[in-house]
Amino acid sequence: MIRLKANWVAVLSLLALFCSLLTSLVLATAETISVSAGQTVVRSIDLNAEDEVSGRITVVGDESKDINFTVTGPNGQIVSATMKVTVTNFKFSVSEKGTYRFVFDNSQSIVDKTVSFNYDVRHYWFGLPQEFVLMLIIVFVGVLGLAIYAMMSRG
Repeated sequence: MIRLKANWVAVLSLLALFCSLLTSLVLATAETISVSAGQTVVRSIDLNAEDEVSGRITVVGDESKDINFTVTGPNGQIVSATMKVTVTNFKFSVSEKGTYRFVFDNSQSIVDKTVSFNYDVRHYWFGLPQEFVLMLIIVFVGVLGLAIYAMMSRG
């Protein structure tokens, strides 16, 4: 009976481990960026193929509230470009693993800008959202654990 309880505890521990993995599936970032007049600020992030990135930028302030915003891929190719933006949403799927750059260009302005920048990265495995794949693993381990428990309790 003690061995049976130990096996059940092991199965529950594995389920708890997989559930804890679900807490960090989406990378979410929010920051306020100051972009001086005549300057460009770049934020970089490493992404994997099939990742999906979505976000929003908002330029705050009283006067001249626009900025040029560009996302470039690992080889410098433009993934998304928005000129003279005050508020915009963006979304793109990553086709190639590498470092992607978010470029806030205030080089044509004589006024400093403050930008609210928010984005999330959703990871995909085998073309499916990472959290869905992990949930399938959890269900499989749970069913397997219950089946082992049922077989052991008969004997």
